[in-house]
This record gives sequence, structure tokens and C-alpha cells, in this order.
Amino acid sequence: MLGYKIYFNGDKFVADNTATEVQTMPCDSTVSWMANKTYADNVVEKYNANDLKDVKKCKECGKYFWQTNDERIWFTDRNMKAPCRCYSCRKKKH
Repeated sequence: MLGYKIYFNGDKFVADNTATEVQTMPCDSTVSWMANKTYADNVVEKYNANDLKDVKKCKECGKYFWQTNDERIWFTDRNMKAPCRCYSCRKKKH
């Protein structure tokens, strides 16, 4: 199946202009796929307006990952620091 890739380039979210083969990504990945270019552009606009503060860079692998509001609350409620590693690197560590 072909789709338009949306990803975080370190500064903002962008969408590819060419449809490519859709790939599966980890649950906290900042990469997503849209079947339609218009939808992809709309999502990029929404993400850049609201969600830039939720993107972090993994200190282990260097990939960008989401930190959801629920996750942030979970760590705050337990007086823990927010994770600085992506889900995949956290799993490898245990």
C-alpha cells in the first residue's frame, strides 16, 4: 500500500510529496502515514501548531519520539523525571 510519510525533521513536521510504500513504526515514533496528500498536509499543519512540545530526541539512538500527555502525567504523579529515551531504547535497557 502506498502512502504519504509524515515525519519530524528536527525542526518541524513535514510530509513527503511522493507516495511511498507504507512501513510499520514503533508506537512512539514521530513518523506516520496518510493515504491522501491533502490529509497529510492537514496533519502536518495541526502537528506544527500544537504538538512540537511533545517531541523529544532520544539520548541513546538519536531518533525523535512522542511524549504523550498521559505519559507525562504518569511520570509526574510518581515524582519521576520524564523519559529521555524512546520506547525501543527503554525496552532494550531492561
